[in-house]
Amino acid sequence: MLFCLLKEYKSFIRLSGAVLSVLVFFMIFSACTIETDTSLVQPNSNSVVAVGSSNSIQTTPTAAGDSTEVASDESLDLEQFTSLYGYHSDCDNSARLEIKSLGVSATICNHFVPIGTNMPNPYGPADVAMYDLTQWNRLGGTPGSGGNTILAGHVDYNATVQYAGAYYRGPGIFQNLRFLSQGDRIEIHTDERVYIYEVIWRRAFDADVENWREAWTADVPVESVTLYTCGGTFDAESREYSDRLVVRAQLLPQG
Repeated sequence: MLFCLLKEYKSFIRLSGAVLSVLVFFMIFSACTIETDTSLVQPNSNSVVAVGSSNSIQTTPTAAGDSTEVASDESLDLEQFTSLYGYHSDCDNSARLEIKSLGVSATICNHFVPIGTNMPNPYGPADVAMYDLTQWNRLGGTPGSGGNTILAGHVDYNATVQYAGAYYRGPGIFQNLRFLSQGDRIEIHTDERVYIYEVIWRRAFDADVENWREAWTADVPVESVTLYTCGGTFDAESREYSDRLVVRAQLLPQG
């Protein structure tokens, strides 16, 4: 009897692992925007539109799937956009991400991810999503938990930012994540303290990889933070990046 139960349990574990791999693949695939030097695709849309080198905001809201170009009365960069429109109301501004070497200072917005669902996109081009993966077995973490905090940001954006009622087209908050290198510092500011992490690696994961446990695992030797966005080569035909850019950093001892 015990042997049969163990056999069924092992089969369940193998099946659960396979399901988890597939779900995590869709989680990371869904969280990316698409970019080239000359073309951007709107999130949740298959329509690609050509744009110039400038960033622009269309002050008249347009549906996210509408690829028709409309002249913009003004051109704002990401900092100006944030100054004008702020962040989504669900972001309480109690946590911020600072990467001084990249000039990044962004509000962190919490996103709970139930089992069987995808990681939701950040609300807009300027905020950073922090994913609560507590329902997932040994994945993720939060600052101070000893696990692996998972953060995501857009590399670019070309859609209506719903909370702002404005159309933004241009680089996202993680546009320069590819320039981080070993030894660079990443800071997470909370009401309690400032957590300072040091980058230990930057890797490009193939977009077709199905098992992301290596990136999201909570089983890390030192408390960590993992940042990710889209990267690699843009395929204009498939409208996809070839890679997912992932950066891992470890918490430094508090002085």
